[in-house]
Amino acid sequence: MPQSISDFFLKLTPFDFRLLSVIEILMAKYEVVPTEEIAAYMHYTEKKIKASLARLRSFKLIFMAQRHYLGAALSFIGYDALALKALVEKGIIAQIGPEIGAGKESNIRLAVNDEGTKFIIKMHRLGKLDFRATRRARAFIAEKRHISPLYESRLSAEREFKALSDLYGAGISVPQPIDQNRHVVAMHIIKGQDLYRIKKNEFQSEKEVMTLFENILYEMKQSVKQGYIHGDLSEYNIRLNEDNYPVFFDWPQFVKTESKQSNRILIRDIQNILNYFKKKFQITVSNPDELLKNILKT
Repeated sequence: MPQSISDFFLKLTPFDFRLLSVIEILMAKYEVVPTEEIAAYMHYTEKKIKASLARLRSFKLIFMAQRHYLGAALSFIGYDALALKALVEKGIIAQIGPEIGAGKESNIRLAVNDEGTKFIIKMHRLGKLDFRATRRARAFIAEKRHISPLYESRLSAEREFKALSDLYGAGISVPQPIDQNRHVVAMHIIKGQDLYRIKKNEFQSEKEVMTLFENILYEMKQSVKQGYIHGDLSEYNIRLNEDNYPVFFDWPQFVKTESKQSNRILIRDIQNILNYFKKKFQITVSNPDELLKNILKT
C-alpha cells in the first residue's frame, strides 16, 4: 500500500513549511543563508529560528554550515517537501507510493490522485552528478554562472514539462504530462516494457522488428517537425506500450531544431538507434545519410 502523503506531512507544521519557503527564497541570494537573515525576514528572534532549524535538520530537510556565519540551505529532501506540498494543495497528489526507479539525474516514485488513479512523479536530481560534468552536458545550464543544484533541477523539470506538453499536444508518442512544480514533474504511467529489455525471441518475425524500427524513426521525424530533437535518445529511454508502439521519455536534454548543434545531435540520436538495432537484431541501414535527410525533411 502506498504511504499517505498526509503521514509525511504530519511531521511538519505550517511554521516548518514557512521556514523552508523562506530559506528557498533567500537561497537566490545566498548559497548558505545566514540564520540572522532568516530571522529578520520572518520577524522572529534568531534563537527561535535556530531551534526550528535544528528540527528541520533532524528530518534531513536542510543542512547547516558554519562559515564566517552560521547558515542553512535546503537539501533535496526539503525541496521535495515544498514541491510535493504544492502539488497536494493543487489536488494533484493524494498519496505517494514507493520509489520505483533511480537514475543518474532523477528519482521516480508512484503517486495516486483523489480518484485512485496511479501516476508517476519524477524528481529531477541534477546535483547527483559531478557539477562540472553536468554543466558540460546541459547547454541550458552552462550559460548560467552561479546556479545551485536545486535550481539546476528545477530548470531541468521545467524544460521536460514544456517538451512533454508541446509534444503530447501535437500527438507525439511521449508520456502525458500532468503538472510540474519546482523540480518535480507528474506524468501518466506508460504500461509496457523498456526497449533495452526486449529480447529478440519476443518478436514473431523480422517484419515485426522492422515495423518497430520504422515507428521509432517516424516518431523522431514527427518530433523534428515540432521543432524538438530528443538529445539523448537510445534504447534506455524508449518504452514499448501495450500495443508495442514506442514511447519516448526523458526529455530535459532536448535541443530545438533551430540550434546550431541540432544536426549533430540528431545524427547522434539516430546513430544510437541504428547501433542498437544492428547489435540486437542485425538490422542495418544501407544509407544513413539518406535516412537523416528524410527525418529532417518536414
